[in-house]
Order: sequence, then structure tokens, then C-alpha cells
Amino acid sequence: MQEQKAKKKRPIVLVLYMVFWAALLIMFGGLFVGQMEYHNSLQAELTQLNARTAEARAESEQLDIRLAFFDSDAYMEYLARRRGMVRPNEIIFRNIAE
Repeated sequence: MQEQKAKKKRPIVLVLYMVFWAALLIMFGGLFVGQMEYHNSLQAELTQLNARTAEARAESEQLDIRLAFFDSDAYMEYLARRRGMVRPNEIIFRNIAE
């Protein structure tokens, strides 16, 4: 009689073990897939941010070049000449026909 009970328990225990391991595998598989999706979204965001950083650096370089020009003596002289200023001892020729 006990042999029959032992034979009946073995398949039930085996099925329970298999269900347990299958559930565990499904749970960790779902976690893995979710983490991969999250990783991919972060990777895409990082790529976007790197592109924006490169654009900002290029714009910053252009602004540095313009700033250097606006601080130069050549630009100051250009502004002064536009306002009609001349250097000391400089002779000015004007077209009277205009």
C-alpha cells in the first residue's frame, strides 16, 4: 500500500518541480526582456544626447571664432570707419560728385 502512495507522490512531486522551474524561467525571462528594452531605450537616448552635444560644441566653436573677431583691432577699426572716424594725420579724399 505504501508503495502505491510513493509511486503516486513521485509524479506529483516531479510535476511540481517542473512547474516551479518553468515559472522561474518565465519570470526571469520576462525580467531579462524588460531590462533589454530599457537598455535599448537608454542607448537610443545616449546616441541622441551625443549628437546634440556635438552640435553644441560646433556652435560653441563658431561663437568663439566670432567673439575673437569682435574683440580684434580689425573689427574696432571697421566700426570706427563706418562711423566716419579716421586715424591721426590721415588724409581723407571725398568724391564731391556724390
